[in-house]
Amino acid sequence: MPDTARRSGQPSLAHSVYHQVYHNIGGHFFGTGHSHYATVAAEEEEAEDGEDGSECTKLIDIPEDAYGAAILAFVKDVPQLSGAKDSEALEIAMWNCLFALVLLAVNLILQGSILLYVYHYVVALDIARVQNRYAHFKYHVFSPEGEFKEDLWDAYSAREHLCEIAMWNRPFYYAVLSCWSLVMMIEIKKSEELGRHILLVPRCKASEDMMVVKGEHRYVVGFTPITRLSLVFFVAVPKMGISIVLLWLGCEWLSATIKFESLVMNTVAMAFICNIDEILFEAVLPKSHREEVENIDFMMTMEILSHDKWIKKRRQAYRKSLGYLICIIAFIVMYAEYMQDVLPPDIGLVRVKCTKLIFEKLQPLCNGWTWYLRGNPAVSECFPFPPQTQDELFQQQSAMGLRTNVETR
Repeated sequence: MPDTARRSGQPSLAHSVYHQVYHNIGGHFFGTGHSHYATVAAEEEEAEDGEDGSECTKLIDIPEDAYGAAILAFVKDVPQLSGAKDSEALEIAMWNCLFALVLLAVNLILQGSILLYVYHYVVALDIARVQNRYAHFKYHVFSPEGEFKEDLWDAYSAREHLCEIAMWNRPFYYAVLSCWSLVMMIEIKKSEELGRHILLVPRCKASEDMMVVKGEHRYVVGFTPITRLSLVFFVAVPKMGISIVLLWLGCEWLSATIKFESLVMNTVAMAFICNIDEILFEAVLPKSHREEVENIDFMMTMEILSHDKWIKKRRQAYRKSLGYLICIIAFIVMYAEYMQDVLPPDIGLVRVKCTKLIFEKLQPLCNGWTWYLRGNPAVSECFPFPPQTQDELFQQQSAMGLRTNVETR
């Protein structure tokens, strides 16, 4: 990003940006709500009519979570601890630092410990259950030479439990992995963009030059080297690391799901870990502190692009999105076929047998609008009364595929 303070000879970076914002675009800022990018409305008008090579400002929203509170503390409150002359201002800065930095530490400890516990006490146990079911199937249905025995499969009592494993249905398994990977791609992109913005903010020498203030809004215009290093180490790297670990751990958990209906619940449970930083932010910080985080943004100078450069930038944006999508697809295929350690990837025999079992034995007794279209006789056919003789009862149970022991009257 251009360093306007150095190029124009202004005394500090903050004064340079202040001069540019309030005199070039009138100090009118919009779009600082909950959208990921908040741009200046005047910037868009100037970008359309401006000359190539001139500059404008761009506002980038800081996330409203534990990480955003930490950014505010490092930029605003930590410098005040050493430079504040007013005792009241010093006290408020101390409280802000205490709450924000403790909140960040608690967030990292909670997310890290929950990930650890989920793996050891949930995911590992589910993997063991799935592998035990598959080992039981191989032991009781195959011959010592590895040949599948149809008669043993027909008499195998645990085949319904085996068919509850989600991995044998490969299209469904890939669809679930894709949905989870897309959810985590959002978190990874947010983490990457936050880290990139921390690195792109210009450098300044003094801590008082890191921020300009207008009314209730604060704009980060530079970082001292120690502040940038602290933000990278305590904010950007942990946020990205947790997102990557969650992607992997979620795929492991979904692969080890032993019931189809549990897939949705497992996905929701894993997504909950992603939101711990926002939950702590809303639950712990006072409203005034949350409003301060809401009213702080990154402000960076940017070149007003000509039409050709604007087209080039849009193409780069699409190529970047396409690159993310290709990486996610490659990860899903590599994970499902080579990296997952739940079951062997080649379980085609289980797929064939479970598909046949489900469609022949485990279908609903009645489908659709049977009793509405055909009346009471259809209800009696679906849910018949018991026959008068034991032989008729056995014949009816055999026809319905039921396995119920009937005591002799």
